[in-house]
Amino acid sequence: MLAHARLIAIVSVSLYLLISLAPAQAITAREKDYQDWRLRCETKDEGGPERCFIMQIAKSAKDKRDVLRIGVRYPEPDKPAMVFLTLPLGVYLPGGLLLQIDDGETVKIPVEICLPNGCHTRMALVGDLLKSLKAGRLAKLAFHDSRQQQITVPVSLAGFTAALAALK
Repeated sequence: MLAHARLIAIVSVSLYLLISLAPAQAITAREKDYQDWRLRCETKDEGGPERCFIMQIAKSAKDKRDVLRIGVRYPEPDKPAMVFLTLPLGVYLPGGLLLQIDDGETVKIPVEICLPNGCHTRMALVGDLLKSLKAGRLAKLAFHDSRQQQITVPVSLAGFTAALAALK
């Protein structure tokens, strides 16, 4: 019994050392800016598949803090592009996220989940939404903080169409 426990301890320590001393996965990346949008392509393993997305980090209109991360990628080659939005923790969830492109109609987007790195939502870029983003100049995204004060974040669409085309 003692020999069995000793063997388990040796195997456990060996596995721990192998895992903790193994080199971390290196991520190689290339980036290119398209006006206010950035294309970023990452590869986790040498020779592995490349994962590309376009992104912008938006600042609040009031105090110019980074408050919203916007990423667009194709989850699968034959599916439409998806936009992924990350809001700060502490948002008033029932208010959701409000999106308005230029002077168009305001669309309410529900916030799906909050994790330690922020609150997240996503939606497919199809139809009128995609056309408006490509033709638009400015998107306004608004949400409410924990005191239910509205925070409006301007998002430039300059370069969006070119960045999306490069993503494909």
